[in-house]
Amino acid sequence: MTNATTKPTNKALALIAVMVLTLALTVVLGLVVGCSPQGGSSDAPKGETQQTEKEDPMANQAVEWTMDIDCKTCHTTESESMADTGIPQASEHVGLECVQCHTEESVLKTAHEGATYADKPASKPTVITVDAETCQSPDCHGTMEEMAAITADNQDFKDEKGKVQNPHDYPSNEQHDTMNPTCTDCHNIHSKNLQKDAMMWCAQCHHKGVFQCGTCHELRERAVQ
Repeated sequence: MTNATTKPTNKALALIAVMVLTLALTVVLGLVVGCSPQGGSSDAPKGETQQTEKEDPMANQAVEWTMDIDCKTCHTTESESMADTGIPQASEHVGLECVQCHTEESVLKTAHEGATYADKPASKPTVITVDAETCQSPDCHGTMEEMAAITADNQDFKDEKGKVQNPHDYPSNEQHDTMNPTCTDCHNIHSKNLQKDAMMWCAQCHHKGVFQCGTCHELRERAVQ
C-alpha cells in the first residue's frame, strides 16, 4: 500500500481565502464599533446625553456692558459707516468715540441688559441715546440759532412745491413748539439720506408734502366752526 498526497484544488483555495478575509473583517469591525462612543450610554449621568456637536463657548456669554466697552465688536455696520465718505454725517465725525455722542448711559445700560455675544445686533437701532445738548455744545455745532445762520442760504431742503425751508429756522407755532424737534429727529448720523430722514420727520404733520400753512387739519377745524 502506498501513501497518496492530495493537492487542494483552486476552488478549495479560493473558498479558504474568502473565509479568512470574512473573519478578518469581522474582527476589525468589532474593534471599531466597540471603541466608538455611544450616545446615551450607561456611563452618562441620568437625564443627560453626551454632546455630539461642539458648542460656541461665547454663545451664552453675557455682554458686560459699560461706557468703556468697544462698540465695534457688535455694531459693525455703524462702525463701518464712520469711514464711508458716502455718509458725510458719519465720516465727518470719524475722529470721535461712540460715547462722545451717545452719552445717555442709563438708557444704553437698559438696552444692553440680557444681551449675549451670540445675539445679532439690531440693524436699525431705535433707542435714542444722543443728547441734543451734546450736539449743540460750543465745542461742536453750537445753538440752533447759530446753525440757522450757517444754513441761511440752504437751497436743498424743499417741499413738493419747491418751497425752500431753512431746516434750523422753523417758525414758532403751537405745533412746532409742542413737538420741539431735536437734532436726532432729522440727523441719523449713520444714514446716507439726510434729506429723506428729515422729510420723514416733517411728514408727521406735513403729510401733504408741503410746508406752507393751511393743512388739512386746520381747514377741517375752520369748516367745523
